[in-house]
Amino acid sequence: MSFLSLKFFVFFLLMFYVYWNIGENPKRKQILLVFASIVFYSFFSIPFLIHFLVFLGLNYFLLSRYLEKNYFLKLAVSINLLNLFFFKYFYFFLSIISDLTGFGILAEKNSIDLFLGELIKVKDFEIALPLGISYYTFQFISIAVDKKQGKIEEEINLLDFSTYILFFPVIPSGPILRFNELKSQFEKTRITENDLVDGVWLILRGLFKKAVLSESVLSIVAPVFGEPEKFSGAAIILTTYFFGIYLFLEFSGFTDLARGFGRLLGYELPENFKSPLLMKGFGDFWRRWHLTFASWIRDYIYIPLGGSKVPEWRNYFNFILTFTLGGLWHGATLNYILWGFINGSYISIEKFLEIRKIRLIPNIPFRGLIHYLFVLNLFIITWILFFTKDIRTSVMMLGKIFTFSKGAELAYAETGVYATFFAALFHLQQEYPERFEFIQPYKKFIIPFFALLILLVLINNSGNMDAFYGRY
Repeated sequence: MSFLSLKFFVFFLLMFYVYWNIGENPKRKQILLVFASIVFYSFFSIPFLIHFLVFLGLNYFLLSRYLEKNYFLKLAVSINLLNLFFFKYFYFFLSIISDLTGFGILAEKNSIDLFLGELIKVKDFEIALPLGISYYTFQFISIAVDKKQGKIEEEINLLDFSTYILFFPVIPSGPILRFNELKSQFEKTRITENDLVDGVWLILRGLFKKAVLSESVLSIVAPVFGEPEKFSGAAIILTTYFFGIYLFLEFSGFTDLARGFGRLLGYELPENFKSPLLMKGFGDFWRRWHLTFASWIRDYIYIPLGGSKVPEWRNYFNFILTFTLGGLWHGATLNYILWGFINGSYISIEKFLEIRKIRLIPNIPFRGLIHYLFVLNLFIITWILFFTKDIRTSVMMLGKIFTFSKGAELAYAETGVYATFFAALFHLQQEYPERFEFIQPYKKFIIPFFALLILLVLINNSGNMDAFYGRY
């Protein structure tokens, strides 16, 4: 049941009505929220819902019975990572073994599925990716670590634990929550007019980003993804820029939806994107892009590795390893791993230059603009690794860019320009919110017209699951 379907909106409206009409007892609202989250997940897959609930129960059992044991963290983290590894990286791991050993059959997914299916007597067997497994794995790990380290002081009961893990607005696409962020809001039993207006505004903004803008950009760049060898270097570099815009609109659009639905249920969820393309450097980019992911890998990978409280060379290693693992979290391919490695290297080099006060760009007119364009282009070029199927294709596309190769041009490029214009407006609104305050009194009057436009788009939208849902 996609956020972009009318089915989901009917589901949410029914749930919203009951939620705010069952009395002011916060426990009742939590129970209803857990139940609604289970129903929501069941629309995707009953077997994976059962799997999800089993792991929820297992994690709570470990937390409530084995917290004081010395091996608690190792056990809890290992179980959750193994679960993620099996569903997300099983075929990838076999392909690596195939490359190392020369056993080509290990890279043949259909043969592996057939063999495992016959072994366990299951027809048409396939290891599919459960919805949201990357996100809820991070939340299982964070609550275990935070409780063990004393960052969560109160006892965690099963209802609070289940509400935190199953909270349906964030299941498909985040943001990645921390228990303390949600726990402090469990007692809220009223919704204000501002909550209602801001929640609907966030939902409509998210729908506009996702259903209108990002889908439009995807329609013009998808042909280049499919057959990059046919396109010119200019078309490929334009595609790379527009793909960066697409990612911002796609990810931030889903975050707006999650935050909007959360606000209508009385919850304030964290912002995940804060005008990232207005960054001042590589480190600043990651203080603006996918904030909950960046803070998670900082707190649970980078800092445990020693963070910055280690010799300088080790600090650079920590950055690179942290981002390499972060790249692997995004997807089970060498492209994602290399993407993470490159981003970790960018930050390490930037840190190295800052410590030594070395400037690659001298004090010349428009130095700030030149520095910005330099950083932006280095980031943008890494997105090629995101939309290509393998490193060989990525190298081929880079070659076409730098040799000004001829070929087909990008059709309907003006669509990408329009989307870039709106993305720029969203960036400016986040960077300079005080300059957009004049809109606030008019939101409630704008919403009906905006909603009608979005409704027309949704009617033409199949509401089926898209590639984004399948990734995590």
